[in-house]
Amino acid sequence: MNNQNMSIWSQVEKTAPEATKSAKVNGQQITSISGQHMIKRATEVFGPVGIGWGWTVAEERFDQGGEIRNDKGELIGHEVGHTIRVKLWFMQGDKRGEVEQYGCTPFTYKSKWGVTTDTEAPKKSLTDAVKKALAMLGFSADIFLGLYDDRDYVAEREAEAQLEQAENKEAEAARQAQERLDWLKAALETMAKAQTIHELTKLHATYVRSADRRGEDKFVKRLAKAFADREAELKPADAKPEDKSA
Repeated sequence: MNNQNMSIWSQVEKTAPEATKSAKVNGQQITSISGQHMIKRATEVFGPVGIGWGWTVAEERFDQGGEIRNDKGELIGHEVGHTIRVKLWFMQGDKRGEVEQYGCTPFTYKSKWGVTTDTEAPKKSLTDAVKKALAMLGFSADIFLGLYDDRDYVAEREAEAQLEQAENKEAEAARQAQERLDWLKAALETMAKAQTIHELTKLHATYVRSADRRGEDKFVKRLAKAFADREAELKPADAKPEDKSA
């Protein structure tokens, strides 16, 4: 892989936990990222908005949606959605790049309070489009790749943030190192109690993923040994060959 091709992505793929929040959208639990945080990160990489990067609105429209009916089933109107298309540009050295994306927000819709109009829909659509465009460059890729659904990954991000913000970084690093040793001890004990090879395999895969992501090679080796030891205990003894001399 060409490292130059990933130079932007690798700088911005990780998201600070404090810039996220859990939200429910269409019945699904998702991790939402602050638009202002993504703009700040883009400014850190490219420079101020309007100089190192920015966007232009290429298209904006209101689209008619589904029918809205009252309790009697009578048609009283239609839902309306707001759509915006932006062209986000950025500078990388002396080269200018451009990404195009859409943002969409319900403008008029039926809610439990009746027909509702969101007058801030255009602002929300613009933020949505800019966030999606930045995501194509790798900004907050861990969220869009679903890594924030992994509790262990979130714990890792939180630990990094705590270390960065700690006044006594050495003490915080020592605390986190001990925490990981305690984690390894608990993992080894849990694997030793696995009742089936299937359970053992799942536990091993989960623990190795956590250790590998943190670059804990010694932990990975300890986990591999624990796996082999417990696997040997769980495997049935080899059946003795049948004695056909009788």
